[in-house]
Amino acid sequence: MTHSLHRVGPEESFTEDFVFISRPAMGINHVGCTPKVQRTLELIFEEGPTNLGSLTTQENLTLGLDPQALIAKTEDNSPVMCVFHEREKIVHVLKRLKEEEIGLSVVVTGLVDQVQAICEEVGLKPHSAGISLGVHGATDLLPEEDVMCFTTMCGHGMIAAGLVRQVKKAVADGQMTPRGASEILAKPCYCGIFNQKRAEKLLAQE
Repeated sequence: MTHSLHRVGPEESFTEDFVFISRPAMGINHVGCTPKVQRTLELIFEEGPTNLGSLTTQENLTLGLDPQALIAKTEDNSPVMCVFHEREKIVHVLKRLKEEEIGLSVVVTGLVDQVQAICEEVGLKPHSAGISLGVHGATDLLPEEDVMCFTTMCGHGMIAAGLVRQVKKAVADGQMTPRGASEILAKPCYCGIFNQKRAEKLLAQE
């Protein structure tokens, strides 16, 4: 799962940004996994994620996703994708998953030293680590970096650069609050890993 690795922005903006992804391995252990996926979702909702989405239903928390309805629709191959801005919450979720021996693959994306420290605190040994090597090629075609701070928070590229520029201008002109703008930006990200709290802070610094 690498679509959460390419987030752009100042290093300090990632200290409250922890992406959590969990899913069964298709063809290996997905058959009969529905209760495990449902329990994972229950534990996450008990902690309160910053955002969480569903590619199947094309919803996320900022769009009014209903946790119980999502859990009821969960199937063997359903992924769990969300983001936390509070370190203690991701720690609690990982501890409870370990205690209950859920047994599904988990990916946590964040600053390497922070993720390593979390794993040590929980008592987990990472299986592997993926690190972004940046973007290569015709990078002059990319949006400006301060726009990519927002567009790269959706790993599927659903946040349009034009929308980011529009809400940034609205915030700068006093026509929109950073919070309101961040929630608008979060809506198109159905996978739910867009961190609107991080976006709000970045917009407030404009």
